[in-house]
Amino acid sequence: MRIAWGVVAIFGARFAAVAWHYPGQDADLSWQQWLGERVLTLHAIPSHLGLETFTASGARWIPQEWLFSTAVAATLPTGHFYLLAIAAALAGICALAVAAWRAHRRGASTFVTTLTTALVGFAMMQSFGVRAQIFGWALLAIIMLLLDMESPLVFLVIPLTVVWANVHASALIVPALVALWTLGTVIEDRAWTVRVERNVLLTFGTVLAVFLTPFSWHLPAYAVQLQTSAIRSSISEWQPPDLTIPAFFAGLLPLIALGCYFGVAAPRERWRDGMLFAITVGLAFTAIRHMPLCALVIAPMVAQRLSNAIPQHARLNVVLSERVSEVLVIGSSAIAAFAIVLTLNQVPAIAHSSLPETAVSALAAAPGVHRLYCEDFAWCSMALPKKNLRVFLDGRCDPFPAGVWRAYLDVEKVTPRWAAVLDKYSVDAVLAKAGRPLAKVLTLRRGWRVFYRHAGYVIFVRDGVRTAQR
Repeated sequence: MRIAWGVVAIFGARFAAVAWHYPGQDADLSWQQWLGERVLTLHAIPSHLGLETFTASGARWIPQEWLFSTAVAATLPTGHFYLLAIAAALAGICALAVAAWRAHRRGASTFVTTLTTALVGFAMMQSFGVRAQIFGWALLAIIMLLLDMESPLVFLVIPLTVVWANVHASALIVPALVALWTLGTVIEDRAWTVRVERNVLLTFGTVLAVFLTPFSWHLPAYAVQLQTSAIRSSISEWQPPDLTIPAFFAGLLPLIALGCYFGVAAPRERWRDGMLFAITVGLAFTAIRHMPLCALVIAPMVAQRLSNAIPQHARLNVVLSERVSEVLVIGSSAIAAFAIVLTLNQVPAIAHSSLPETAVSALAAAPGVHRLYCEDFAWCSMALPKKNLRVFLDGRCDPFPAGVWRAYLDVEKVTPRWAAVLDKYSVDAVLAKAGRPLAKVLTLRRGWRVFYRHAGYVIFVRDGVRTAQR
């Protein structure tokens, strides 16, 4: 088990380095800070989009990440964002460590525990960041541990689900997992046993828990609606995973393959683990963002079964259990963790901001009120605090109607309707990616001119719009 801790330390070092530099990498922090400041100032959670957008003002909004956004607003402007970054890194480390401990509790061998822990770490890398759902990873890992323990402590799952539901809507996975766990228990016991009764009560408790948020039944309804939302096609993390994604082919896919080949559980737990394996694997194949959830659920099951094929007394496990081997591996892990932090701190894409903050501020400094379209809609999140900027669509994305999304995509993909869309909505400023099709057509389009240029992006404004010289 000590060697598995070394693996956790390696991935933990990467999580920490990424989290430390995260404000310069994710424009969504801008709208979350803006939302959090409104919550802290107004002591209320917005329920509709406001005048900050000119395409969907008044649209119903379920700001599910309100608690995380409040934490962003409380830390980012004051220079204490590092506290939230550390918390996110610790949440990722906690999730990975608890998954390793679950494998160990299930009797997994030293080698298998280490292997599956590494695979879970790879599966988590793609989606890790200082984001609300990362705290859900830690809560899921703890919830699965409580289910494994089969003691009265399992009822702690209910308050943990309440916390998760107030952090992120992905908490709706808990009632589904617990219900399947209960059904598997019924099939295994073939009678109304104490543990069946306990799991039935737990199922009803977790269903109630997801309603205990400021949004009541609107949160579950929102989560269900999101599964068919028009926004999915424009967000990379909502796309199905494929072999071009390292976190999939080097992390989750081997776990799934091992689980399918060796089976997913010992005979006593075949139904419960089998059902959870099937549902989470199916979920993982629908979206990249679900891969870490699947890995955290199935890894200990896979480790348990794989250990039957590679027993504890096998030579490989004996060697890894020797003190010299442990010292060498843990020492190497410490060196690797240090090297990861040092290296990532030198990578420009991580250590330096690539967001168009200066460009948005330049437009905001220009006279007049501007209607801004951003080719990367998350960039428009940085315009929300600017009093004279109105956005076409921003990183909140969920509440914008399907018609607005179709119009956004017409421009982003430069369809034959792109110019008509800009005219229809009276867009007078466009933040485009340099060298991409939208920037090229705007360069050639009569009536548009460059206002701000950067190696990675460019702002175009319509002729006749008064702007400061840049």
